[in-house]
Amino acid sequence: MRAGLVALIFLGLAGMHGARAADAPGPALAVARALEHGDTTALREALAAHARATSLDEAAELFARTLDAVPRNRAFRVRYERALADPFLPARASSHALFLLVPGWRYRTDPATGADLAQVQRVLESLALAARLAPIGENDTVEANAVALAAEIERLLPDGRRLILVSTSKGGPETHLALDRLRQAGRAGHVAAWVNIGGLLHGTAIADYWDTWPRSWLAAIGLTLGGHDARAIPTMTTAASRARIAASQLPAHVLVVNYLAVTRERDLTDWTRGNYAILAEHGPNDGLTLLVDAIVPQGITVAELGFDHFFRTPDLDRRIAAMILSVLALLGGAGT
Repeated sequence: MRAGLVALIFLGLAGMHGARAADAPGPALAVARALEHGDTTALREALAAHARATSLDEAAELFARTLDAVPRNRAFRVRYERALADPFLPARASSHALFLLVPGWRYRTDPATGADLAQVQRVLESLALAARLAPIGENDTVEANAVALAAEIERLLPDGRRLILVSTSKGGPETHLALDRLRQAGRAGHVAAWVNIGGLLHGTAIADYWDTWPRSWLAAIGLTLGGHDARAIPTMTTAASRARIAASQLPAHVLVVNYLAVTRERDLTDWTRGNYAILAEHGPNDGLTLLVDAIVPQGITVAELGFDHFFRTPDLDRRIAAMILSVLALLGGAGT
């Protein structure tokens, strides 16, 4: 089965418009095999090696092409592109769903980053869909926020509506861990889907950088001056994050859709340029985390070229609406 899926991906790569000579056969096959096996470590190593042999941009584009060649991703992309053409329609059927939004780090202190998911909430309301922000701390540890999120999800069980979780950045690992806790407790049945937007699922070497002395001291001072402490940083390091996700498992019935910014050097903004350089030795990244570390490989992935971690684009409302309607349509409740 796995070999057949890898062959489908590889054949899809060969037939895609824009495929490169560099895709065949070694790098593309290694990336395709790691992706279909859900082997994030092998995927990370294959892309880093390809970046060293070619460039970060070439490795990022290969990853995007490989993701787009996966049959489930291609099928969802068709639905998404159709919705993107004219997304601003009310959901055509009652979705009987509640969107629970899981914000990112310092979402109250620094809402300009989009970490508060306020734009997502506005789009949901424009589509006449119910949404609320999860009550988690803006600077708490991943583990503490996962406990709070799991409690909120469980509290909503008697409501009778299916839940669609939407997380961004640091909210990604918190959502993953909360779902694992609920799975173990048998309390995740009402969660229908999770939309993971640029999640720091396997952590980030940026946290490693700031968790190392003497930079850790500087980070603590800077955060203290801003009214926070540095408690969250160690829980976003790659070592802590990779150990945590390796010990976690998602409920099998939950639909996972990853929304991934595939960043090239020309796509960087002032917010990400410095971090991109720090991460460059590890492979293609979005300016905050490695591309491979931002997705659940077994899920559906929409790979968007042209953006960095913060998805700065004038038509973001349309893209959010298209994603929402596509997820609802796939769940069978509403949409296109």
